[in-house]
Amino acid sequence: MTNTVRTASLAVVGAATLAVGVAPAMASEAKTTITAPTAGSTVTGTSVTVKGGYWASASVKEVRVAICTLDTAGKCTAYVANPTTGAMVTSYRSIPATLTPGSQTAGSYAFAAFGLKPAAYKAAAFVVSSDTPKGTPTQVSFTLKNETTPPPTAGFISIGFGRSQWSVATGTNCNVVPVGARTLEENLIDLKARGISAQGGVVVNRTEATTQSCYQQQILHPSWADLARLRDTYGFTAVSQGMNYADMTKMTTDTQRFQESGATLPILNSKGFTRAWGMFNYPNDKMNADANRVVSQSFAFGRKYGTSINTRAQVMTYPYLVKTISVMGGKCNNKNLACYSMPVKNDKRTAPPSRLTQILRPKANEWGVLQFYRIVEGSYGRMGGRDVAWDCTSSDWRNRWTSAPEMYCRNSFLEALDGRDKTAVPVDAVDVANAWGRNP
Repeated sequence: MTNTVRTASLAVVGAATLAVGVAPAMASEAKTTITAPTAGSTVTGTSVTVKGGYWASASVKEVRVAICTLDTAGKCTAYVANPTTGAMVTSYRSIPATLTPGSQTAGSYAFAAFGLKPAAYKAAAFVVSSDTPKGTPTQVSFTLKNETTPPPTAGFISIGFGRSQWSVATGTNCNVVPVGARTLEENLIDLKARGISAQGGVVVNRTEATTQSCYQQQILHPSWADLARLRDTYGFTAVSQGMNYADMTKMTTDTQRFQESGATLPILNSKGFTRAWGMFNYPNDKMNADANRVVSQSFAFGRKYGTSINTRAQVMTYPYLVKTISVMGGKCNNKNLACYSMPVKNDKRTAPPSRLTQILRPKANEWGVLQFYRIVEGSYGRMGGRDVAWDCTSSDWRNRWTSAPEMYCRNSFLEALDGRDKTAVPVDAVDVANAWGRNP
């Protein structure tokens, strides 16, 4: 399935789309189509997404979807009651789908159900509009089968950059620190020399066409032009880190959740970043069950901060979360130095390169993921000063420190990379989704 098809399935269904094989809605009409799954198809796995278009002569309140198991005579025996767990009930049950857009007369819908057992199923979708309490249902039958035991794959590694921050910067205009502040491009040069590319989260509404943008007087975001150059020169993959970097746990509707997550994909695609569907970087690692449900319909995986290597079985289980090591700088690790007890935001201490190297030594059917932020080298500033500062000059990693957690010493960065298992395959999230069969 192409990425264009993926994003279109949750994008607004325009007039041109509705015109294909569909007559304009007449008075008191309320109809749906089901584009997936197709009638008579076999779905592999334990989940299914029912999706298609809707249109009506009046404002649509809901599109409801019912999924039932079938007996040998083709009659429904049980209905999905909880789409997150796959729990079934014997009485009829239909559940609202996610609409794009909501409360309109035409658009698209999607409904995902997880934890299903292998069986013959039927899905039905119908519209509830302001003048039609239940439109004519559209129905398809399909079969769900479990995956056979997958063949092992080589271990995978991924290097990410949170919010694709360009460099350490200070002041109202985010002036780049003139000494020792590495740019994102310079970090990608280090990676390319080792045969590794990277993926970075992009906050869509913080990204300008050709001008780097300043946020909170310390975070410098690259422009779309910068990101395109990094993609074309270094194989950089952009993934979504939200439309506005908003806390999804505070959202109350699926429309809000989709606008923050899935709605970013058409924009990223239009900028030439067609692999963004591989992963959603939940803004500030904030997520809940409702956010997982919506995000998993558009993205193969969701990033979740963790402390260990991922296994294939774990990331291929709903809600498809990928443990990602958020690499922090901060206090040094030598108790005999002042940097061991200096004040640092959230009391963070510099991550040992050897700990990162362990994540970069995955076995077959494992995936190690590291995420960095801003890389620095040499020394700059003064410990305890009001401005940013660091000292990465020591040959012993335990003596290195940075004044902010999202800064990490380049020599520690390179030590971690150079200790990796050279047989592990550098990948982005789409590579893993294709290898392991995760197709949202």
